[in-house]
Amino acid sequence: MKLHLLLSCLMAVQVLGHNYHIDIVTGSRKYDDSDGTFRAILSGKKGSLEFGVLDNPNYDDFKLGAMDNFQKSSDKDLGKINCVELEARGSKSDDAWMVDYLIVSKGEGSATTHLYNTDGTYLSSDTSEGANIMDFCRQGDATYIFEITTANEKWADTDNIHARITVSSKGNKGNTTTGILDNRGIDDFVLGNTDVFTIPDLKNVGKMGCVTLTAEQDDAWLFDTIKVTRGKQTKTFKNTDKVWLSSDLSEGVDYLEICQ
Repeated sequence: MKLHLLLSCLMAVQVLGHNYHIDIVTGSRKYDDSDGTFRAILSGKKGSLEFGVLDNPNYDDFKLGAMDNFQKSSDKDLGKINCVELEARGSKSDDAWMVDYLIVSKGEGSATTHLYNTDGTYLSSDTSEGANIMDFCRQGDATYIFEITTANEKWADTDNIHARITVSSKGNKGNTTTGILDNRGIDDFVLGNTDVFTIPDLKNVGKMGCVTLTAEQDDAWLFDTIKVTRGKQTKTFKNTDKVWLSSDLSEGVDYLEICQ
C-alpha cells in the first residue's frame, strides 16, 4: 500500500512537470505602459511552450516600471531557454507597450535567463507605433560588469537618460547590447558616483574594442569612464572629449562610440 502511494506521488510530480516563470519589466517613461492584450511563446533548445494571453486576473498588468510575473506548467522540459516571442493581439493592443527586459526561470532559486529589448522597439498591433510581434532572444552566456563613473561637474548627473551600451569586438566576433541601464530601486548616475551594472546572458565578443552608448531621454548626462569586465578581461573607456549624452541634440549626442 505504501509503495503504491509513493509511486502515485512520483507519477503526480511527473505529470506536473515544469513550472515556467516569465518576469516582464515594463519601461518607466511616459506612455510605456499599456492596457493591451499580449500573448507569449517560450522557446528552448528542446521545444516551445504556448503561454497564451498574459493576464493576471483582477490585476492591472504592464504599469510603468512594474515587473509582472506570469507562470505556465508543462509536462516537457524545454531545455536551455533561447527566446520569448510576444505578440500584440486585437484592436485594444494598439495601446503600445514598451518591454524593457524579461527574466525566464522555473521559479525561485532556479537558473534564470535574461532577455533584453536592445533597440527600444514598442509592441503594438498598430504597426505605425511599433512591431506587432517581437522576439526577445538570449545573446549568449557571458556576464558583463559595467562600472560607470558620472563626472563631478555641475549638471553632469541625470534622472532620466535611458541609456544602453553596445560592446563591440576588436576582432570579428560581432557585438552585444544591454537593455536600459538601471539598478531597480537605486538612484543611478549621481554626481561623481560610480554605478555598477551586472548584465548576464550577453554574447562573448572576445577582445573588447569599442563601447557605444545610446540615449533615449533628454536629461543630459556627462560621464568620465566606463570600466567593462568580462571574466578575467577588463578594459576602461574614457570620455576624454567630455561629450554629453542626451536625446536633445541641442544638449549633446544621442549616440557615442568610444574605442580603445
